[in-house]
Amino acid sequence: MEKEKSSVDILRDLAKREDWEFNIKERTNSTRFGSSERNVVIRNYQIKDSYFISVQSATFDKYRVYSGIFFPVSGYDNYKLLIRKRDQLDKFSFRKNKLRLKIGNSSFDSKIYVETNNDIETHKLLSSSKVQLEIIEYLSSDNLLFIGFNEINPQFGKDMKGKKFLSVFMSLTWMLDKKMIDSAFKLGELLNSKFNQNK
Repeated sequence: MEKEKSSVDILRDLAKREDWEFNIKERTNSTRFGSSERNVVIRNYQIKDSYFISVQSATFDKYRVYSGIFFPVSGYDNYKLLIRKRDQLDKFSFRKNKLRLKIGNSSFDSKIYVETNNDIETHKLLSSSKVQLEIIEYLSSDNLLFIGFNEINPQFGKDMKGKKFLSVFMSLTWMLDKKMIDSAFKLGELLNSKFNQNK
């Protein structure tokens, strides 16, 4: 009977098929409890300055496990942004409703939760109806999907050290579906180009 493929195997096979560069770092922290850390970094050089990163760490951080597309962005050191699909709790929480940014398009605002520390920059980023539609479509495909800026800043290797990242990512599990990965690359590239235009 053929052994079921691990998440690492699936990503390694995908990288090989697509001719993407694949790097993995694994470390077992405790042989007794079997806790291990894995960092997979994939480079798709057709999408400039992008990293496809999947992490499983032994910490108890809220992003202990995550996977997605990351673009380093300069010139926005203090900017914070988190975008996700709205859930039932958001709709009934006065506090969350007060905290979130509404962009003024009811079809977007009713479906998407936006939290930021800079309303002006975020309005610029989300002003295009094309960007809004892409975000709605992408986030509607899974409840564990997020878009962030300065939300997760991976620091693997010298080319990532000290940088802030725009991320299109999945929390609590790894992104293994090729269609979803392609969509994350596409959306990340679109948002990254908007950041560069707004500089």
